[in-house]
Amino acid sequence: MSRLNLVNNTSQRTPCILVLDDSYSMGFIDRSTKKSRIELLNDGLEAFYEALNEDEMALSRVTICAINAGGPTANPEIMMDWTDASDFQPFRLKADHGTPLGAATQLALDAIEEHKSDLKSSGVSYTKPWLFILTDGEPTDTEDWEVATDLARKAEAADKVEIWPIGIGDDADLETLEEISVKPPKKMSGVHFRELFVWLSASLGQVSRSVPGEKAKLPSTDPWAEVSL
Repeated sequence: MSRLNLVNNTSQRTPCILVLDDSYSMGFIDRSTKKSRIELLNDGLEAFYEALNEDEMALSRVTICAINAGGPTANPEIMMDWTDASDFQPFRLKADHGTPLGAATQLALDAIEEHKSDLKSSGVSYTKPWLFILTDGEPTDTEDWEVATDLARKAEAADKVEIWPIGIGDDADLETLEEISVKPPKKMSGVHFRELFVWLSASLGQVSRSVPGEKAKLPSTDPWAEVSL
């Protein structure tokens, strides 16, 4: 259920939708932390909550939606419908089943268009939505993935969305992730979820201070992104 206050808060919005891999492989344990990737991802969502709450403008201007890819039901679902950052509460994911990234991405693209329509009908302006795809493997729904990549590329070309593909650890199939966006996928260590979500909060805060169509200078990805040498 959407938690947006579009009556009392008519501030410009910066939408961000998260597609989060909670497939079986996300349950693998990291030796250095003794935690699974899914536990580290859940810790990252807590860090996201904490970082957002340190930015008053982001709290009033950022909207967040979250979709899982995998998990106990095996099917992608909207884990959290569009919510103002001021009402965002971290949730817990459980790792299981495959990685239906294609269906999850299609669900995300549909949710973005519905959200934009709701904002327009309420007279609320918005910056270009962000679609953040985070996975440690590769799509297990090949046909849906092919449809999703076509839709995503067209949406990017029409300037409807900014897509950020992120591959987690050495198992992530970056070559396949390249198909979803003109932006090359970033690679992160399987332990840097907190750094990633703190960066995401700071970046959304920067974008929320800009006007639609304006370029925003984002923080460096160095705290979490790996560089191939």
